[in-house]
Amino acid sequence: METPLIDFEKPTRHLKKQVSFLVVDDEQRAREGLIRLLQRNWSDITEAEDGDQAIGLIQKRKFNLIILDLNMPGKTGDQVLAFIRDKKITTPVIVISGESSINKVTEALRLGAYDIFRKPYNFDELEHAIRNALDKSRIEDEKSQIQSRLKHSEQLHRYMVDNSPDLIYILDLAGKFTFVNDSVTKLLGYEKSDLMGKHYSEFLAEEDRLKAEYVFNERRRESRSNRNIELRLKCNPLDPVRPFEVTTCPIELNSMGIYSADSKDTKIVGTYQGTYGVARDISSRKEAEKLITYQAYHDLLTKLPNRAMLYDRLDLAIKQAERTGEVLIIMFLDLDRFKLINDSFGHVVGDQLLIEVAERLKAETRTGDTLARLGGDEFMLLLPQPTSREQAQRVALKLITSMQQPFFLKNKEVYVNVSVGISVFPDDSDDINTLVKNADMAMYEVKSSGKNGYIFYNDKLEHAAAEKISIESGLRNAIKNDELEMFYQPQIDLKTEQIVGVEALLRWNHPKLGLRSPNYFITHAEESRIIDQLSEWVLNRVAVDLFSDKTFQESPIKVSVNLSATDIRQKEFPENLVTYIEDLHIKPSRLEIEITENMFMSDIQACIYKLQVLSNKGISIAIDDFGTGFSSLNYLRELPVHTVKIDYSFVSEIEHSKKGAALVAAIVGMAQGLGINVIAEGVESSIQSEYLESLGCHIMQGFLFGRPVAVDDFLSAVTRQESSSSSLSTT
Repeated sequence: METPLIDFEKPTRHLKKQVSFLVVDDEQRAREGLIRLLQRNWSDITEAEDGDQAIGLIQKRKFNLIILDLNMPGKTGDQVLAFIRDKKITTPVIVISGESSINKVTEALRLGAYDIFRKPYNFDELEHAIRNALDKSRIEDEKSQIQSRLKHSEQLHRYMVDNSPDLIYILDLAGKFTFVNDSVTKLLGYEKSDLMGKHYSEFLAEEDRLKAEYVFNERRRESRSNRNIELRLKCNPLDPVRPFEVTTCPIELNSMGIYSADSKDTKIVGTYQGTYGVARDISSRKEAEKLITYQAYHDLLTKLPNRAMLYDRLDLAIKQAERTGEVLIIMFLDLDRFKLINDSFGHVVGDQLLIEVAERLKAETRTGDTLARLGGDEFMLLLPQPTSREQAQRVALKLITSMQQPFFLKNKEVYVNVSVGISVFPDDSDDINTLVKNADMAMYEVKSSGKNGYIFYNDKLEHAAAEKISIESGLRNAIKNDELEMFYQPQIDLKTEQIVGVEALLRWNHPKLGLRSPNYFITHAEESRIIDQLSEWVLNRVAVDLFSDKTFQESPIKVSVNLSATDIRQKEFPENLVTYIEDLHIKPSRLEIEITENMFMSDIQACIYKLQVLSNKGISIAIDDFGTGFSSLNYLRELPVHTVKIDYSFVSEIEHSKKGAALVAAIVGMAQGLGINVIAEGVESSIQSEYLESLGCHIMQGFLFGRPVAVDDFLSAVTRQESSSSSLSTT
């Protein structure tokens, strides 16, 4: 095998010097990023920030390759392509654009773009296309040099005709072939002799014969003749190298009449002799257009219809249902636990799971139904002609049941469930967007109420959504309008009858509803990420309320602050918290953060690491509402926990239930065995406090010792306590 002159897989110094690029993109970062990638292999790279500048550079010098964006201020990429085409510049152009319109992309192909990449693109694929374009350009340059040497000779004409990739032909007066070049074999699979003397219509696709009657056998000349007419020619069915399903070849035809020179005056038209034509194979372009059209209406991962096709079919289905008075069902499907699987196994396995889910769901649908993937793990199913809501219920149950069987990923069994929201036309709405929104709203209701089920949309969901939006909006205003308040509930050590700790409790003084506890708004705050602002506000207020008071600063009282799961899940949560409290001049040893058991269940290892960082800095960790979640003794042993707080629901059962009292005793005993402090919450009677004290639980919090109070009242109690302690010490 001969060694090639240039190895396009291994860039050489010679290639760097010889190849010149023009990169045209109005986005500076995109332009500079692409140039840096190109400079790995090529050195001569010129950049332009818009179409006008690009045309100016093209007029000044020759480039070997142009990489062009479509949407730019001033002259667009289309206008640059048109300029290159009109000026007959042979430089290959590769288009890179974020444009998704089929018409725009197709127009770029028609204007002569060598290839098209949609942002974001794979640079390896782009580099491969660049090398192919340069290789093709080099071959064409060599051909051009040969042509220039053969200019003004009959040999040149013969060379051009015989080596043209296009089918060149001549028809006589009757429309029969008198000449065809060698390209007929490559294009259609026929030998030249198969066409000679045959009428052109024998080789036309049946559906194009009428269209070609005045095109193939053209009599007009020059500007009046046919240009770029698309037709299909029959392929040789006996051609062994052609796939059996390929029966026609799409071509772009240019033809003109041939006239004899009956007079020396060139303005006088001579006798019509026949037709000269050039047929160019546009199979690649048609395939590209077909692919672009497919991509515009399908999800490339699952091969299901995408949102665009779904909305088209939904619009048609609604119009048909309006005429027939039938019911139409939309189902919004969302996978449960997909994010956990995706994060655990990686995106490649996650994508494979989506493919298998799509296949399993599609197997449960009818031929006329439309199952589409909207993106991520969201799917939608359109049932154009169900007979009733009961039938929709059966379909929903089939879909849910189909997910019950395990998926096998990396030789492991993986289970996912699906939550389904259903909306009905015309009961719920006659508007496409509203129907989709209602189904989406119903799906989220399933998610919030336990997942793995289905629910039909109803007006209550609308009211709940409106209330949710109202709370979220109200919370944002509450921060701006100073509607938030802090209350402080003391924690008492019964041995010393001293305040040893205090829990900082957030309240929202709603302008219409009055004081509201976090139970009213905390979930909405977490979902909308307002929780970040609330947590900062609480720490700021604690610093101002308590740690700016000299008496409190000098006391040993520890402050407990509740944090949400959203706070802890932040990647740099412990580092950010330590930095923040240092800025607020809060000593870590005086701060205790309270978390619930469920917060660390999703990712125990990450939670252990983050809490250990805080513990190492001197911040105490308390588990709030202990016993109400799902934590195991093993988790409690692994976590750097200093305190467990017995939930008030268990404390309240001490007087009424032997089981409740036994459970409290078990929690106290377990904590003491692990060397963990215990605080009882919600203590309201002396019977409860005496029982807890008998178990060895001496620190309590509840109405028996003090309700949550404003900061002034709490600080007054601290001052009295410190004064009393000081007097006793003096005595």
